[in-house]
Amino acid sequence: MVTALGGAVVLASLGAMADDPCTKLPDLWMPADGTSGLANGGISVQETTGDVCQGDTVTITVTVDNLSCGDAGPFYVTVYYDGTTHVIGTQRVDGLPGCEFTTLTFVWDTDGVPAGEHEVLACADTTGAVSELNESNNCITIEQDLLVRPNAPLIEAEKTADAEWYEPGSTVTFRVTLWNEGCDEQEDNPGHEFIDALPDGLTATGYATATSGTISVDGNTIVWDGSITAGGSVTLVFKARIDSTAEDGSDICNQGTVHWDSNGDGTNDASEPTDNPDTGAEDDPTCLTVDIGGTPPPLSGTIDAPTLSEWGAIVLVLLFVSAFVVMVRRKGLTVA
Repeated sequence: MVTALGGAVVLASLGAMADDPCTKLPDLWMPADGTSGLANGGISVQETTGDVCQGDTVTITVTVDNLSCGDAGPFYVTVYYDGTTHVIGTQRVDGLPGCEFTTLTFVWDTDGVPAGEHEVLACADTTGAVSELNESNNCITIEQDLLVRPNAPLIEAEKTADAEWYEPGSTVTFRVTLWNEGCDEQEDNPGHEFIDALPDGLTATGYATATSGTISVDGNTIVWDGSITAGGSVTLVFKARIDSTAEDGSDICNQGTVHWDSNGDGTNDASEPTDNPDTGAEDDPTCLTVDIGGTPPPLSGTIDAPTLSEWGAIVLVLLFVSAFVVMVRRKGLTVA
């Protein structure tokens, strides 16, 4: 009896130990930005202070949470950019109790960092010092890429048309936006800052406006000259007419080209074609389709609905009237 009771107590103790979450290994976790439910109502912060010019500093904030009730010993947190080959900084965490979190701040000096968009990655326990329940949740890529702007002009360009389908002889309105993502002003240098030579099938109407600078039409080519402040933009609007002989269903595509000074020496040494923002591709042309009917053709795999001629519509109306008269007469005979 005593032996059986003692065995039951031991089994109960072992069961209690198995159910105790504090006997588990720690589990370091990098939760997504804005994740709530951390200890004492804490919220995860995984963010950067935003885009900068080359040489400026960026503040990066990261949160590490211990999902388990098992305590974690000392470990390191490292922040990288563009994979794990470029280290921004490393900090030591002396330990993280179970079900607690810590928030760290890193300062990134971008002096010497290439201009462009960079992906920021943060990882906990980068040396593998902590044995964890789950080793696969120790890293997080900060959602927003960080743009390091060059200390020189950097011009991007988009071009759109006011519609997609046009009849021959109709007028197309094009809108071009030029913006300077660099940290220095694009001057009005020798040569044109923007050129758009219209392709076969389009003829310039002579209408062209710009929010700043000088825009003109030279034959069938639109040109613009002017400066763009750092972080500023210019919008160009011009019109062209589709040839009256354009074939039904034909596509007319073209791009303008923007020219700028990439090193600030007063010469436009860099260039790039305009991009169509309505597609997912980079630096693709802006296209329109000629439609003589005035409406887009049916989608692939569909069947055109039949239409009635004028006489067909008249016959259909007479059939409806005749049917109505027959119905009325039958009802009259039934009542009588």
